[in-house]
Amino acid sequence: MNKNRSRRQLGFTLVELLVVIAIIGVLVALLLPAVQAAREAARRMSCANNLKNLGLACLNYENSNKYLPYSVSQWPEDRTMDFDKREAVWVGPSGQDGILDPAKGGPGYTGKGWTVEILPQLEQQAMYAGITSGLENAPRGRDKHTARANRGTGMGIQEIRSFMEQQLPIFTCPSDPSAVPSPDQWYWDNNLANPVATTSYKGVAGDFVIDQASSNAFSPVSEFTGFGSIPDLHHVTNANGLIFRASYYEKVPLRTVSDGLSGTFMIGEGVVEQDYHSMAYFADGTWGTCGVPLNFFLIGVDTTEIKSNRWNDVRGFKSLHPGGAQFALGDGAVRFINESIDGATYRALATRAGGEVAGETN
Repeated sequence: MNKNRSRRQLGFTLVELLVVIAIIGVLVALLLPAVQAAREAARRMSCANNLKNLGLACLNYENSNKYLPYSVSQWPEDRTMDFDKREAVWVGPSGQDGILDPAKGGPGYTGKGWTVEILPQLEQQAMYAGITSGLENAPRGRDKHTARANRGTGMGIQEIRSFMEQQLPIFTCPSDPSAVPSPDQWYWDNNLANPVATTSYKGVAGDFVIDQASSNAFSPVSEFTGFGSIPDLHHVTNANGLIFRASYYEKVPLRTVSDGLSGTFMIGEGVVEQDYHSMAYFADGTWGTCGVPLNFFLIGVDTTEIKSNRWNDVRGFKSLHPGGAQFALGDGAVRFINESIDGATYRALATRAGGEVAGETN
């Protein structure tokens, strides 16, 4: 028997090896998209679970308090309202209502978001107690800057800074890699040693616009023209959605949602790197508007430009899930909304008592 011939038969030829490698490459190319799709499906399901739990927490809060959780923040032009027409938003050490005290800087604008109000319903009682007790004797802010850490007022005080830095998984969409603690958020001093927690989920303020610049940005989109008759969120102390920045002025009981709970958005998704108003526990970081089209992204625009001139164009809802974003509705259900949704339908789903008839959502 020829030994050399036997050895040649035991191995692969170069051609055979190349064929095997090519086959493996084809199989990997075929399987990789399926693996990636499966991973995204798992991330989307996890995100839906987050929204589901946040929605149920809001409903449990409403069941106990008879109104949805509210946020405490405002803009300077809103100070003209009579103080006696406002809800008391400050609770002192002994439980008494807040009193207007010029020495404290205003009538108790803490900058506290609705996300803080539902912490007990999320089994975060210790965090809730830490924040609320820390705020009891804190200097109060008079305006939108009530969480600016370098001012030491409201949500920016040193006593609760450790809580402001806690990134809870339930506020974090696993498909958004930018949903991590960030030093680059509005009203936060980026010279601080530790960044502030961010949120992927925003209360739906309604379908109002944000400054005229925001409406101009979408004028080519037919469904979003005619903004002249739509109120500006920066000039009102209420809005037509379920959860908004100054909702302590007009608390929202579920019984007032005449458009139907199953047809009204309550909480939607955001992408942190697109919206530098995404502080997890601050009122001005926890809302968005359907006055901006779904999944509107500013591509190729740097951080400085967004923060300086385009911040109002990114306060809408969006996600990194392919094709749309998820919303928790007023009845606690979670639905995926296709980004191609009709603009009028999208806006109708954002209002609680607009009387609109929403069309197809997908």
